[in-house]
Amino acid sequence: MSEFAARALLNKEGRSLILVQEVYMRHVSLLGSLFLLFPLNAAAVTAYPQEKKAGRLIAITPNRLAPELYSEKLTLRITLMNLPGANEPRSLWQGEYKVYFVAEREFEKIMRQLKREGRDRELTPELFPQKVLLAQGSFAKNGLKTLSERTFIVKGIDFKRKIPTDQQTSFATIMSFYSIKVYDAKLGKTIYDSGVFFSPPFEVQGNDQRSMAPLSTIYLNFYVSEDGDIYKSSRKEDSGREVWGMTR
Repeated sequence: MSEFAARALLNKEGRSLILVQEVYMRHVSLLGSLFLLFPLNAAAVTAYPQEKKAGRLIAITPNRLAPELYSEKLTLRITLMNLPGANEPRSLWQGEYKVYFVAEREFEKIMRQLKREGRDRELTPELFPQKVLLAQGSFAKNGLKTLSERTFIVKGIDFKRKIPTDQQTSFATIMSFYSIKVYDAKLGKTIYDSGVFFSPPFEVQGNDQRSMAPLSTIYLNFYVSEDGDIYKSSRKEDSGREVWGMTR
């Protein structure tokens, strides 16, 4: 683990913890089909305290094979949506990431165990021994004036061919672990953060709330406020706007 990854873990604040396992756990004790109120990421609640948007109603059948919901390739898009000192040449942004696939049954089993032990907010990749590594890497950026300069993209991530056929179910989980360091030269502040985003293998298609399509892009969006606080979201729509509505 790098120095800034370790610092991020040590300096984590409560609002920086992005977990949606409570949502996933709703289906553990149920059998057959169910309707799940599925927020594409719980970070929406963290990033938008005044906009606690309802999730989308999607019909999900636990442990149902759904290979049609698995894309051949994925794209990872990591964006620093806002930085007060973006125009300052000394501002910089560094990050590390690891993206894993976790099969539905393993995710359920481990999350139930962690919840019983009171450790369900201490997630690390090591807790999921049968995970499949999809992508890992790091980046370092300065010259952060434009949104494109604050965006890091990895294309062509092999997905479907890496996943055993019997694990290609609709309720499997893509876990994106990250550690970031941001230095804002305008604020004179260094910001560390780490956490995990969860994504299903599918995404809602168009305006039809029950129509699903294979996930094509994983979005990790970060926003540094004028006070130097960091917010985040993995919602696709948040990757296209540089102004996020936030209240303290």
